[in-house]
Amino acid sequence: MLIEISFTVDEHLIEEIKAKNTEAFKRMYNAYIRYVYSIVIRYVRNSSDHQDLIQEIFALVFLKIESFNSNKGDFKIWLRKICINQCINYYHKNKQRIQIESLDTEPPTNIPDEDLQFELSRTELLAFLNAMPAGYREVFMLIVIDEYSHKEVGEILKISPETSRSQLHRAKQWLKENISQNTLKLLTHVSY
Repeated sequence: MLIEISFTVDEHLIEEIKAKNTEAFKRMYNAYIRYVYSIVIRYVRNSSDHQDLIQEIFALVFLKIESFNSNKGDFKIWLRKICINQCINYYHKNKQRIQIESLDTEPPTNIPDEDLQFELSRTELLAFLNAMPAGYREVFMLIVIDEYSHKEVGEILKISPETSRSQLHRAKQWLKENISQNTLKLLTHVSY
């Protein structure tokens, strides 16, 4: 059984990290590595890049710790923003391999908005997100999971807010279609 220990970064620890105390940085790293990893695996498909990206994120945290101000917000929120920005930078670096579909392409067929009568596990949801086309996935995660606005997503991904809205709609349709298809496959393999 895995026990998760709650850890918050207090002002004293931040001051130690700002003073370049490596032990303080290690304590913060150990406390937040799983959190950072959970963000990275949502945004980056290629598992061989996860470790490098995580190291880049923590190196950036160490370099930018001077800019953190606890009066302006929580450390975890500040760290999350760095993680997401680094993942988006990764996306832009690899954009030649990953293309957002243009508005000219046909959207997936319309699927009725019926509620699906089952729940997905975290692992199943992550598998669906990893299988989702990259442009859909990026917009879906930024808006639905990380709660950015279409305007903010447009600025981050260098697309228009309208394209962001379209990509979100297509992502939802893609999920409905693929979850429905997988559910039907499961049901046809169940013997009564």
